[in-house]
Amino acid sequence: MLSSEAFALKYSDSLIMKLPIPVVVVNKSGETVDYNRVFGELAERCKSHANVADMFGAAFLRILQRAWIERHIQSTAPLLVGPEPRETFRLAFMSTDDDKTLGVVLQDVTAELDCRRMLGERDRDFAVLRDVGVALSRQLELEPLALQIYEATQRAIPSKNVYIAVYDRDTHEITFPRYLEDGEWKEMTSRPFGNGLTEHMLRTGEPLLLNDNVLEQAQALGVQPLGRMCQAWMGAPMLIDGETIGAIGLQDYERTGVYSQHELEMLTIIASQAAAGIKNARAIQAERRAFRELSEAQTRMLETERLRGVTETVGALNHEINNPLTAIVGNSQLLLKKPDGISVANLQKIEAIQDAARRIQRVTAKMATLIQASSMPYPGSQSILDVENSQSSEDVAEDSPPPRTQAA
Repeated sequence: MLSSEAFALKYSDSLIMKLPIPVVVVNKSGETVDYNRVFGELAERCKSHANVADMFGAAFLRILQRAWIERHIQSTAPLLVGPEPRETFRLAFMSTDDDKTLGVVLQDVTAELDCRRMLGERDRDFAVLRDVGVALSRQLELEPLALQIYEATQRAIPSKNVYIAVYDRDTHEITFPRYLEDGEWKEMTSRPFGNGLTEHMLRTGEPLLLNDNVLEQAQALGVQPLGRMCQAWMGAPMLIDGETIGAIGLQDYERTGVYSQHELEMLTIIASQAAAGIKNARAIQAERRAFRELSEAQTRMLETERLRGVTETVGALNHEINNPLTAIVGNSQLLLKKPDGISVANLQKIEAIQDAARRIQRVTAKMATLIQASSMPYPGSQSILDVENSQSSEDVAEDSPPPRTQAA
């Protein structure tokens, strides 16, 4: 094998051999015939013989077979020898003056490929975030929204342990809608506001990444982690209008160093979108609750007006009906007390009259104290008051349990 110095001297008159990038000449079987100084330095750095086929393996031989037919082609192949990380080269084949050989120019494209790969990952990330934003903005129910937040987080950062924490400032509690632990869904739980990692994010409003020594790092922040201890932890607060309404957290109980700064940035964006979705869902729920309360208040007001009309009418009727009813009941009682000369058939009729009069008195008394009126259909398209199923204050008093007597 020629040394790099000897090769450079021998081919000093060849312009291509003076290129600052590796150049090699190979025969049809892939054996190296000649090479320039830069290729020799590459071979020495890889601790390999200056044999391009050994350095790139079967991939190079496959490309070489096509090159003998097409002559001028390009392809990429990674080095198989040398220290890690190994570079990837673009192999450009070209004809030589000798029809038994081909020239190969090697260009290091490792950085270019890394850049392309990074751009591809960023494009996928943007697509995920776009889809997540659209999905979360369309969901106006809190429970389905929480499930979509989980799915979005899983799509962006696959994990077997994900939770969402929602903070209620009125009750000073943290609620965890259905959360994922070891790949299994767990039921919703709540706890008082404490001094865990979630509470730290809620207080500071800042994302947090602890890739190892979670307990030690947390304690250094003045935090005492709650629950099962993990090996790596990452979380982002859900912020809206400067207020922290919750947080999203990911944990790994088996490995350290599993999360990256880029993933933390992704989680922070998802948490921001989730916060906007939760705010919209809460606003819709508040509007629905206000509408329901208003409807109930209107219904109560209409019922009150209806009852007032009924009681006013009944009050007037009571005066007109009860006076003659009193006379009927009184006279019937007198007749029943002195039945001499009255036939049995007539006594029965007097008792029926008395029962009917008392029934009328009970109905008018109940209608005078109605607190809830029910209607019933009437022949035609009308409805009438259902006295039997309506409720009066006397009915409520009868249904109430007797007062308890205090034990001695």
